[in-house]
Amino acid sequence: MRSNSRTALALAALLSCAALTLWLGLRSLPVVTAGTRQEPQAAGPTRPRSEFLVILDAGHGGDDNGATLAGNLLEKDLTLALAREIRRNLEDRGVAVRMMRESDVNLSLERRVEIANEARPSLYVALHAGVPGQGARVYAPALASSPSTPTGPFIPWERAQAASIEQSKTAARLVTAEIHKAGLNVREMTMPLRPLNNLVAPAIAVEWATGPQSLRPQQLQKAEATLGASIAAGIVQTRGQMGGRP
Repeated sequence: MRSNSRTALALAALLSCAALTLWLGLRSLPVVTAGTRQEPQAAGPTRPRSEFLVILDAGHGGDDNGATLAGNLLEKDLTLALAREIRRNLEDRGVAVRMMRESDVNLSLERRVEIANEARPSLYVALHAGVPGQGARVYAPALASSPSTPTGPFIPWERAQAASIEQSKTAARLVTAEIHKAGLNVREMTMPLRPLNNLVAPAIAVEWATGPQSLRPQQLQKAEATLGASIAAGIVQTRGQMGGRP
């Protein structure tokens, strides 16, 4: 009887200790309330440092058609086709690529930023299309005010790009040069744009200037292939500048 009593007491003590440990662990978990915007964290990347990862973000999608271009083309379709062309060229060069969207789906601007900041890519490229002009416009981010050094684990949402802005400008310059080399009209600009300013990684945007004239399918496919190949070539040059394989 005495042996059974000691065993029961020992078992009860063990269960009490386990319950206390679980309770303390639950109390330490962060509480996030609905509607709270999470500031970008200054944490380390989740991918291997040796991998050069590119996120291609085809603009718009789902209920958001974007601009209606010549020939009733929708911007959301053109950006997705261009992203696929860039991905094909990059993967042929051994560059890891993640597509922000693979199909015609809704993605809010905030959700795109969250996905990109969680992935911590080597380069984020937003893709858009518009009617004015013909060729491409390449955008590098610019901060509205001078950046400040973060003092905690979180960095200000509107200044998340501060630590990467010089690399972003380098990427924009190299992509612009390759588009120009391909014989296309191209203009490089620096502007305070969302979501570029909210990203903790180097980031640029490329807008395909389709022109006012409707293109035949063969012409459109050729223009898409030329622009996609030149953007990919600029990204490969960027990888070389950042210490990866050229």
